[in-house]
Amino acid sequence: MTTPNMTAPDQHLRRTPLRLALEKADARWTALEDIAIADGLGTVEGARHLAITDLSPLPRLGFKGRETISAMQKRGIVLEAIPNRAYRQPDGGLCLVLAASEVILLSPLAGDNGRLQGLHDTWRLDDGERTYPLLRSDSHAWFVVSGAKAPEMFAKICGVDLRLAKFPDLSIAQTSVAKLSAIVTRADIRDTPAFHILADSASALYFFDCLTDAAQEFGSTIACRTVLRNLESG
Repeated sequence: MTTPNMTAPDQHLRRTPLRLALEKADARWTALEDIAIADGLGTVEGARHLAITDLSPLPRLGFKGRETISAMQKRGIVLEAIPNRAYRQPDGGLCLVLAASEVILLSPLAGDNGRLQGLHDTWRLDDGERTYPLLRSDSHAWFVVSGAKAPEMFAKICGVDLRLAKFPDLSIAQTSVAKLSAIVTRADIRDTPAFHILADSASALYFFDCLTDAAQEFGSTIACRTVLRNLESG
């Protein structure tokens, strides 16, 4: 039985592939739009030190093609044609420019009220724009590793130097993490270092296990979206 502010994951079409692992960590579930998302995990203090948060249920959408940048600008997305650069959006979301012909849009932590789905649904081949949508919610799991100890943890499992002085805020690395192809984006939450990681959704549980194992020696915790939102609000 659920209380009025809680839900059950099986009542929603979209939920995380890490459901069982998060329930083992004593996660509760809350409803956000049409998804079930883990809640009740971690603390703000833990997230400032080192924490891993699963955001896989939140919306994300990609576009690819020769005219992707201009098509996104026409739709009000804040970005420039600079590869491996992220851009914060007015609603709190992120636009990741992977190349001059490819972007990924990440929902704000609060949810996007169907905006990304609307971008997908209103795109038409007949308009002649040389870009097309990619359903990144299906292809990529989404994690955030936050906290001062994050770069030290990444040194164990990532070949790219993610130290804060070497990898500035809003930088992107398309690299290997724990022997899996991944997209790592630094997008700090106020004064807390935060790294968004997109990786193959089919390997989400393996990837989560690798992250938690690498972070364990630093006193890491598992956090939830609410903790990151509390960081965001200061």
